[in-house]
Amino acid sequence: MTATTVPTQTAAGRGHLYAVDVVRFLTVAGVIAVHSTSLTVGSTARGKVAAGVLLTLAHVTRSVFLFLTAFVLGYRYRGEVVNKRSFWRRRYWLVAVPYVVWSLIYCLADGHLTSPQAVLARFVLDLFTGGARFHLYFLLITFQLYAVFPWVLAWVKRANPWRLLIGSIVVQLLFTAGTHYWAGAPSVLGLVLHHPGSWLYSYQLYVIAGVLAALHMDAVTEWVRSHGWLIAGFTVLSVAVGLASYGLDLRVLGMSPVKAGEVFQPAVVLEGVAAIAAQYAVGLKVDRFAGARLRWRLNTSSDVSFGVYLAHPLLLQGVLAVTAAVGLDGALSGLSPALQLAMVVVVLVPAVYAATGAGMVLVRRTRLSLALAGRKGRMPAFEEKAGPSRPVSDQAAAASNQAAGLKPAVGSF
Repeated sequence: MTATTVPTQTAAGRGHLYAVDVVRFLTVAGVIAVHSTSLTVGSTARGKVAAGVLLTLAHVTRSVFLFLTAFVLGYRYRGEVVNKRSFWRRRYWLVAVPYVVWSLIYCLADGHLTSPQAVLARFVLDLFTGGARFHLYFLLITFQLYAVFPWVLAWVKRANPWRLLIGSIVVQLLFTAGTHYWAGAPSVLGLVLHHPGSWLYSYQLYVIAGVLAALHMDAVTEWVRSHGWLIAGFTVLSVAVGLASYGLDLRVLGMSPVKAGEVFQPAVVLEGVAAIAAQYAVGLKVDRFAGARLRWRLNTSSDVSFGVYLAHPLLLQGVLAVTAAVGLDGALSGLSPALQLAMVVVVLVPAVYAATGAGMVLVRRTRLSLALAGRKGRMPAFEEKAGPSRPVSDQAAAASNQAAGLKPAVGSF
């Protein structure tokens, strides 16, 4: 499939959504920033406080990823009644295989090699818990979303969109407030509130919002295009609220930097909504002015995004091992936390992103593509002679795709 022969953004058609590619690119960069910061800067008391500032803002990546996953599914199946068996058979295969493979890779990378029995026991435990590495929780959530998506889509289609969205926002705010502030919740409720990370119900707002956005793509796109300044203002406000909440939790409520900067808190809900709208607005601007080569690069980054997500902690682990082996970690830990954060954002994140992305481009050309990158089929190839570069009608998009033998070009991540 070639990126440049697929019609570009069309709200109701099935053309390739380059604006969504931009959102994926930015969000993957945010994920790498979160993990890089957590593994490097937060090793000292001062570093933990500084890291918490960035993490309070960058934790929105979870919100955006869940939104994107639900949006992609909703966009793909919005005009259909989902055949459950066909849906589950196709979708689970693309996630289960890389989940098993990468769980084994991380198990071996951690050195659990005392005996074959020890490796097997750890591997089986990791499969059940997602514990092979800190980021694999997302695949467990994806399994849960796939299990219920046919019913979620049918329910959202029947619901009043505004009532559903407002109710979902209220529930998400109450849930995150309970998770963050209600330490003394009763046992059963406490179990729900204080172990939220790998359960789909913890992210219900982003699932519902993603499906709603897919079902009402025209209206959403038009609103975002015409309300850029409002989105920018809300984004600035959400950042201010997030930083104020972090400072309040630290100085007034006496929380630790890790607790004050955690994912589940009301401020992150506001930041997540703002991040989704702002990144999509940026994506629409990029899509408007992008040439064929940039579109191809965006499509390529989207194509390997799942693989980059799966693999980047392994590269980070290697970087940390090398810096420790040559004694560089001691020198870097002596720098101020602010300078460490700057180096993470300016140097480490782009380097890890570029190296992992390049590796996944190579993987996508091999038979290991499904196992390591969660993708089947060929990568998008660049063609100098592009197809339509501006939005086209639904009929033209469908006709162009059918003539070229193309399927809707929206990724599964």
